[in-house]
Amino acid sequence: MVELINDCETLRKIQTHGGITGSFKDQPLADWLQKHNPTHADYSRAVENFTFSCAGYCVATYILGIGDRHNDNIMIKRTGHIFHIDFSKFLGDAQMFGNIKRDRTPFVLTPDMAYVINGGDKPTQKFQDFIDLCCEAFNVIRENSESLVTLLRLMTSSGVTGVTSQAIRYVKTALLPEQTNSEATASFTR
Repeated sequence: MVELINDCETLRKIQTHGGITGSFKDQPLADWLQKHNPTHADYSRAVENFTFSCAGYCVATYILGIGDRHNDNIMIKRTGHIFHIDFSKFLGDAQMFGNIKRDRTPFVLTPDMAYVINGGDKPTQKFQDFIDLCCEAFNVIRENSESLVTLLRLMTSSGVTGVTSQAIRYVKTALLPEQTNSEATASFTR
């Protein structure tokens, strides 16, 4: 499946626009969004789009075990929407360097992403609202996990590489089926 998405850049290009050290700074992403959304209303809408789509991104990449999540595979639209490209590693199929998993965290949430969500470098209620949004989305998917697992089971005979019974077990485990919503919220937050 291929779709052309206009008016976007990779996170790497955004981070390194001001030089190679941009990847180590918190402001490049916020500055880029501000540049493309110069009015207060437009920037606020872009931050809201970013926050909501980043929450969806975090939950989806965690549950579906999306790998290869480096900053060349994460893109941002000028409207603030974040999305992932390159799904060659998914459903727990991790890229390895010897015996070490390349993606060692369940999802990517970089300091510059948090900077946009917070509206600066200090933690704010906006970031707690983001965490709550992630956990709410996670628990909604958990409540509908049978539908997701059934769809994946139906796909095992489709010939799609990587959609196997082992992959389905990965997703079921990621959904934390033995935990209550409160326990799953705490686990996902960690």
